[in-house]
Amino acid sequence: MKKKKFTKSELTARERKRLREARNAESRGAAPEMTEEEYAEKRRRVHVFAVAAIVAAVMIIAVGITVPCVMAANYMFERNPIAVFTFVSGGEKYKAEYEIYAADCPNAANNFMYLASIGFFDGNIVFDTQNSQVRFGGYYDPTYDDESGEWDYKHRSDDLAFVDGIKERDFAPAHYSDPDDPDVFKYTVKKDEAAFTTANIPLALCANVSGSSASATEFQFCCDPTADAVTLMPGTGTSSVRTLNLEVFAAPLHEEKARETFEYILGLGQYTADDGSPQYARKYFRAPEQTVIVESVRIYNYDALWLDSKYEYGFESYMLELGAFTTSQPGQQWSRSYI
Repeated sequence: MKKKKFTKSELTARERKRLREARNAESRGAAPEMTEEEYAEKRRRVHVFAVAAIVAAVMIIAVGITVPCVMAANYMFERNPIAVFTFVSGGEKYKAEYEIYAADCPNAANNFMYLASIGFFDGNIVFDTQNSQVRFGGYYDPTYDDESGEWDYKHRSDDLAFVDGIKERDFAPAHYSDPDDPDVFKYTVKKDEAAFTTANIPLALCANVSGSSASATEFQFCCDPTADAVTLMPGTGTSSVRTLNLEVFAAPLHEEKARETFEYILGLGQYTADDGSPQYARKYFRAPEQTVIVESVRIYNYDALWLDSKYEYGFESYMLELGAFTTSQPGQQWSRSYI
């Protein structure tokens, strides 16, 4: 396109100077200097972009604050605390909401709510699905040993970074002073007096109040009232069965939604050996072959007195005052026996 030529009378001195500078810049391959109108337009666009970015950031923050508040508000009229479980498997999320009988089952309820409040369950796995039961607790990171042909799990008590983060606040040093055994999660909890059963509470959430050192951190959903919920058959090389002592302390808030979640989990195939025989982990556990992760367990509407006291006195002090541990003698409620 042929450039327009301007006569001297058509342009002012300033305009002729700017035109020369623009042509010189163009010949050097540089960007021409912007006019005042172009510069003003650029500033307007930058301003609009900055405002839009600020609005987007505020919206993201607002959603992050609003969603938990809305969820809490949804449960504020419930008489009991509510536990919201989020499971992840096969790239999909599954949820279950449970009403916790905190007043009727204070030992089991407070132990469970404490563990949930410190993120003890987050990122752990469903480690056993025998007899239509879905069991979860402190186990994570399933690994397979090619030499032994067995599966094993790590336990939260082995995660020293996690343990160190809470032991100074919630547990007496006497219970983890042994350098060979620094674990603070090997304790047992007394059974409550309440007598809820899996026969009258569908999909009941149960605490394990057995004598094993890890029992207080193991829980299960009893998904079939006709199935054996308390017997764990042993794997190869172990002769004795393991019998659980369970306590029902929570029921589904929305039964159908919870049932969909557990039907999916129980529908996953379990680990088997090459010959098709059952394959166990940690002697007694049979987990889904497709890993089911407990992404999070969140507690809503739980007792403010317990929440305040656990920060003031620590979880251990609160449970000792409640008489929840299997013995009230200091130093004896942490067992050294393993599964």
